Amino acid sequence: MYQFYAMNKKKFIILIMIIVGFFFLFLERIFLYNKNISITNNHNPWIALYISIFYFTSISLGTLFFLGIQNVSKSGWSVIIHPIMEEISSFIPYGGIMILIIFLLNTMDIVHIFHWMNLDLYNPIYLNNDKIVSSKRFFLNTPFFLVRSVLYILICSFFYSKIKKISCRLYITHSLNDYKKLYFVSIIFIIFFSVISIFMIWDWVMFLNPHWLSTLLSWYVLSSFIITGISTVTIIAIFLNKKGLFPLFRKSHLHDLSKYLFSGSLLWTYLWFSQFFLYWYGNIPEEITYFVKREEIYYSIHFWMLIPNFLIPFFCLMSSKNKSNYKIVFSISLILLIGHYIDIYNLIAPDIFSKNVNICILEIIGSILIIGAFFIYILFSNFSKRKLNSSEGNPFFQESKNYTYPYM
Repeated sequence: MYQFYAMNKKKFIILIMIIVGFFFLFLERIFLYNKNISITNNHNPWIALYISIFYFTSISLGTLFFLGIQNVSKSGWSVIIHPIMEEISSFIPYGGIMILIIFLLNTMDIVHIFHWMNLDLYNPIYLNNDKIVSSKRFFLNTPFFLVRSVLYILICSFFYSKIKKISCRLYITHSLNDYKKLYFVSIIFIIFFSVISIFMIWDWVMFLNPHWLSTLLSWYVLSSFIITGISTVTIIAIFLNKKGLFPLFRKSHLHDLSKYLFSGSLLWTYLWFSQFFLYWYGNIPEEITYFVKREEIYYSIHFWMLIPNFLIPFFCLMSSKNKSNYKIVFSISLILLIGHYIDIYNLIAPDIFSKNVNICILEIIGSILIIGAFFIYILFSNFSKRKLNSSEGNPFFQESKNYTYPYM
């Protein structure tokens, strides 16, 4: 009865989030219409929605990739957290469908996000013909782009479904053969995802500006996927533990998750610095436009992002004592989620808008509330149907259950 009441209460909160989100998302446009003020592309709710959909989908993709790494490395400490990782990954097919809807609306000229889909750019008789875009037509054409996007979503959804199915079967059978299948499927997924994530990020992020090219961007964004995924796992594990629903989660597990947060933020910073330093040293116009444009619009936000995404986690998680402090780690995880949303926004928004863009806070909050509500609903709906100790069939379950960090 309590679970039924709690789930109904969560549904009510989620519904309120969606209603408030839609209100915020379209409030400014309603206000402008009422005032008979023209609306430019600088205030487009579809763009805010696309950024939020991509962000929450990236959290699920990063979590699934992290889960695959844990399976392949046969890490014993993390086994009890596997069900949480599997359920966070459950947003992948839903987020993928939402992204495809945005793409289809773009092809129908309802949404204007991918400017290269304008056929006039490829026609030499038009004044707005673009030679750079035309030279990439073999790769940048709408049918091929949609086929690739469908393949990305189908492949990731297939591996998510397969990993979860084998994991649930392993809970019942306790079979070593099932565990070997889980290990094998995780290896194949990591190989596939390491390849397709490169093209996925090119298609969904970099080609928003087809004049720009970066060989490091895919790894840079992938590191953001992983950090946001681990941050979400950490927040949910702490939340469930404080509610008394996840007693197996202890400070030793939190300490190891914190180490991943710490090292992940260092990896992201290394890739951030590598891209910036190469662009600064090379000073090639086709490359530095990426930083110049963002500096003009957002006043060097790419430097300010180092505070939540590197400096705060670096100094706060350097201490081993802080790594096992629930309040500190929870706060750092939340800061990282906010910091990487800013990073994703900074990657996408400036390349969509043709002119200087004013940040519309209401649209950002509205889109986060709407997509975040769907994300939370799917997550807790799955939790209500599954036991959090459903990794018992894993041969490393007892090791994870009794895991104690040696220096604590």
